[in-house]
This record gives sequence, C-alpha cells and structure tokens, in this order.
Amino acid sequence: MLKILVTTALAIAMLACVTTEAETTPRSGPLFGLNVPSLGVLDDAEAAIGARAAIVGTFADWAHTPDFPRALADRVNARGAVLLISWEPWDSARGGAEQPTYALDRIVAGDHDALIDRWAAQVADYDRPVMLRFAAEMNGDWLPWSTGVNGNDAGDYVAAWRHVRERFRRAGAANAVWVWNPIAAYDGATPLPQVFPGTDAVDWVAVDGYNWGATRAWGWQSYADIFTPTIGAVRRLAPGAPVMIAEIGCAPDARKAAWVTSTMNHARADGIDALVWFEFAKETDWRLSETPATARAARAALRSPGWRQGGDLAAIERIVSRSR
Repeated sequence: MLKILVTTALAIAMLACVTTEAETTPRSGPLFGLNVPSLGVLDDAEAAIGARAAIVGTFADWAHTPDFPRALADRVNARGAVLLISWEPWDSARGGAEQPTYALDRIVAGDHDALIDRWAAQVADYDRPVMLRFAAEMNGDWLPWSTGVNGNDAGDYVAAWRHVRERFRRAGAANAVWVWNPIAAYDGATPLPQVFPGTDAVDWVAVDGYNWGATRAWGWQSYADIFTPTIGAVRRLAPGAPVMIAEIGCAPDARKAAWVTSTMNHARADGIDALVWFEFAKETDWRLSETPATARAARAALRSPGWRQGGDLAAIERIVSRSR
C-alpha cells in the first residue's frame, strides 16, 4: 500500500462533541489512529465516527519531502495526537520497485546522508515524540527497498535500517520512535527474520493488512486470517515490544460494518497497543467513514471499554515512548 499527506463552524461544533465523548473513554488499552491524506479528511472522519485519533498517520517520500513536516507535527499535537510518518526512500510519484537511486546499498553507502541528517537534526529540534515507519512493508516485492528487487540482496534492508537509525542517534534525535513494519505475511513474502534489524534497533513492531473482499481472488478474510500469524511472528522476534496495526482497511461490502466491529474487538482482545485505520479511498474505499453503517460500527466499537482516543497529548506521548 503506497500513499501520500495536509473548518467550518459545523466542523468545530462536531469536534467539540467528539471531545466530550473522548473524555469519557476509559484511559487504557489500544491507541486509536487514522492514516489520512489531509487534516481536512481527518476532521471529516472524526466527525463521522465520533472519535478522535490519538495517532495521525501521513506519508513522506525521499524524493518530494526534503524536510521533516514540523508544521504538520505541531498541528497534530495541537489536536492531542502524535504524528506517525511512513518515511519512504523512493519517488512515489514515479512508482515501481526499480529505482536504482534508492537501492538499499546506496543508502548504506551514504548517498542519502544529507537528507537523513537534515531530517534527524529537524526531528531532534522538534523534541517531541514522533513515530517513524521507515521503509515499511519491506517483506513484499513491490517496493524499491524490497529484497530481491532493485539490486537489493539479503541483509541489505537490515544494514540500511541500522545506518539510518545511527545517523539519527548521532544527531541526538532520541525522540524518534522507530516502528518496524512488515505487511501481513503471504506466500512468497520475504521471511521476517531476514529483514528484522534486531531488538536494539526497533521501538515498536507493526503489521499492515487489508480485507480486499471481492476485489481480489482470495476473497473475504477475517482478522485472524489477515493478522494473527504475522502478529505472532513479530511478537516472537521482539518480545515485549508494543505492537501496532499500522494500516488496516476493508473493501466495500454489505458485511463491512460487521467486519469493523469484529476486527476492532479482536484487536483489542489480542492486546494490540495501537490500531491506525487507512482512511483513504484509494485502490478501493477502505474508510471507516465510507457509509453511515461503517461509521456507526466504528463509533460503537470505540466507545466500548479499552480504547484510548486523542486529546490527552501527554498521556499519549508517554505510551508512544514507553519502550525507549
């Protein structure tokens, strides 16, 4: 899954209502978040589902985002949430896995150190927790940082991860929270141990997964079908690390509202520490706000005990940073 990110009196009134609801939510359990293409979309989604995001996800590629998006981070913080950046070494506008400029060995060789160091210095200056999903879904084969494409060999991903993280350490960017994030395993995926940088180099572990429904040959899938095997695998690789579902969505279907209810309940029962919905209409309409029925299902699930919404920034920052 590849992507991108930036009110009226009515929207403000809706947010005030959402704030009241969020304040009554028990302050324990998983953080709820939304990946969004803009803050306007975030406003609309929060109003539709009656919940505030504690984590706001965005996407930044190396070709078009030379600087850490400080203004966006500040605006997200003002909402009582932490920014989660999918930081991607490629040209997303061009697309495709074959982008030699961004081959992993070029990252390790220092070709992109100027950009990495600029981001590291700017993140250090920001001095608040910011979550970085560096080169996510690396166990697939469709991205320039995947093993076996773009000239990448076994071991190159780990070397690139550790190189980037070391540059941040040198810059004093201890507030960066590193999220290691494969996609849900599938036949032919790179085995996770081959791309795991080590427990000393990751703060959170995460999994991306989608219910593609009728849009793919394998059809409708449950939470257990999509997530359970890979969540088990990442927990074995990083015992005790907090676990996130960093991207999740469901294709349109008459069963989608029930799937939202079941999936969010399963994630909470599974001990997931954060769940960040993919609030995009992209390959298909993945959004919680796709229909009134799916929005109602999300609203009801998030009102149940055990979900933590946005608003209390200090508490959210403590949770996000707790593994460090």
